[in-house]
Amino acid sequence: MQTTQRETPGFINSRQYREYAVRHLANGVSSTPRTAQRPVPVAMDRARDAILTDVDGNDYIDYTMGYGPLILGHNPPEVVAALKAEIDKGFRTASVHPGEGRLAELIAETVPCGEISSFVSTGTEAVQLALRIARAATGRTRIIKFRANYHGWFDSVHVANAPGNDGPGSGGQDPKASENITVVDWGDAAALEKVISSDYAAVILEAAAVNAGCFAPPEGFLQAVRDLTRKHGVVLIFDEVITGYRLALGGAQEMFGVTPDIAVLGKAIGAGMPISAVTGSRAVMQALVDGRVMHRGTFNGNPLSVSAAIACVERLQRDGAQIYPRMTAQAAAIQAHINTEAAALDLDVCANGVGSAVQIFTGVRQMANIADLAKADRSRIVRLTEMLMMNGLMPLPRGLMYLSAAHTDGDIETTLHALSKGLHAYATL
Repeated sequence: MQTTQRETPGFINSRQYREYAVRHLANGVSSTPRTAQRPVPVAMDRARDAILTDVDGNDYIDYTMGYGPLILGHNPPEVVAALKAEIDKGFRTASVHPGEGRLAELIAETVPCGEISSFVSTGTEAVQLALRIARAATGRTRIIKFRANYHGWFDSVHVANAPGNDGPGSGGQDPKASENITVVDWGDAAALEKVISSDYAAVILEAAAVNAGCFAPPEGFLQAVRDLTRKHGVVLIFDEVITGYRLALGGAQEMFGVTPDIAVLGKAIGAGMPISAVTGSRAVMQALVDGRVMHRGTFNGNPLSVSAAIACVERLQRDGAQIYPRMTAQAAAIQAHINTEAAALDLDVCANGVGSAVQIFTGVRQMANIADLAKADRSRIVRLTEMLMMNGLMPLPRGLMYLSAAHTDGDIETTLHALSKGLHAYATL
């Protein structure tokens, strides 16, 4: 995509669609965060490679990447071919089929902890299954989680997601559902050491806190967590719904060299189709194998999703040595450009990055750790992402940007130019 003069996009059709959708669809969207986009939640018409086109015909270089799953970009040929071949065989929902075994084998080949796997449809479901396995394996019920780590929207773990609030993340939650959750600060091994004991079933965490703001783990933190959990016979669960197959072929556990007992995979593994997995050591997963843990779901191992995941992982196996370094370098270039431009404009704006993900912050000039999240201005970031959208980029409204294998050098060149224009426009607000 070449750098060209871009007209300010109009959103007549997106606005008309929203007026129509809110009549019967709650908030006019199917996931609450999608309402945050300004000046209007943009309705998309089509996509190809790294480009989104909305219902008004406006093109954007896409950095939402489906909130992370589209690691190969939009409509990757090998995934589309696999889906077409699979759908010709019939939907075969809730059937045993050969693809399940092949995908489990691929996970075992690529994910360090992945000896035995089981499939569900969403990250939230997979987290719940992983916790149930850990409880069955240990005979205990208490769980340790970390502040600002997100593990899905179920009442049992949807707590301590926002700075300064260790309570429920949503209205309508049952506060008793999280009574067995202990919360500690992410990145603080000493804090974990003070509370962990053989009374706990599991410690669950994002090995790299992408969801919180693209924080890499502090030096030695993950190994300390591994050592402490092993010492007390506690199951270590890495929530790799975001980082699995995104940071590296083997996810965060490969990138940082620490192997958990269980990993929760999602998003990127399916290349855009709904699928997630719980994978772990034979010893821990035995609780699922021998039937102590009940595992149900009509759409578990859906043939369409499994076929997409097989095509995706095989592509990453084949070309990952080129794909991952390129995405990481592109993300680093975007992060550096934002920080340089913001400093030159004397803006309270900065960017963090880990692997192929970048998070933009407003209200601060540096975001050193998760504790600093309370200093960020979340309302201003929506205005900045609006300025970026007006200049042909599509980040998530909260400032998170994902790279994909489909982003070209030309896309990055155009992106850097658009970032400069967007930051200049933001400086005038």
